[in-house]
Amino acid sequence: MWRKFISNAILPILFVSVGAFSALVVADISKQHQNATKPLETEEVASSYAISPYDHIFQAVGEKYGIDWLLLAAIARTESQFRFDAVSKVGAVGLMQIMPLVARNMGYAREALFDAQTNVEIAAQLLLENNKMLRLSADFDKEERLNFILACYNAGYPRIADARRLAEYHDDDDESWNAVATYLSLLSEPEYADHEVVQSGAFHGSDETITYVNKVTHLYNRYRRRIVL
Repeated sequence: MWRKFISNAILPILFVSVGAFSALVVADISKQHQNATKPLETEEVASSYAISPYDHIFQAVGEKYGIDWLLLAAIARTESQFRFDAVSKVGAVGLMQIMPLVARNMGYAREALFDAQTNVEIAAQLLLENNKMLRLSADFDKEERLNFILACYNAGYPRIADARRLAEYHDDDDESWNAVATYLSLLSEPEYADHEVVQSGAFHGSDETITYVNKVTHLYNRYRRRIVL
């Protein structure tokens, strides 16, 4: 997560109201599960939990920050397969695959990222901050908003901002994820990476980001169909 973000300045993480992320809010959060200390096998998870052993954490964090806990669960499944001790080849840590540099700029040591609650809380703050930085209107399409937020979570806001500026420069729709994804892909080409509106240079991770957005949204929608809150 945020693999490309480490080369950009980390903006302060600001707490925003539940209304700012209202598209992803749930009305009722269950707190029926006890603390889990380690992931379970897929079959056991399916039989013992609604989604994972960390349901209680996703629910508590979701309630605190106004984010649908099923979205947090979908991100964790995509990022780490619900492994609290996961470490990626680029150093991202924990359930939500937080980069240590991002955590450090938020006041957390790397070791804290192995605590599932802390890891998910940082992820929730990042999702809200992405939503804030995107500056989308209050009535912006919910699905498109989610696409943009997830793209920022994976690639870093500066990369998505570059792609949106390119779309706008070429008189394309910078509020359409499909259009912006096209320009995100073009950032691997010098002609676009060196463009005057691009601030972060070349980007070669567009395929990963586009696939990531599709995976998380597909899984999130599947969880929503499975569980009626």
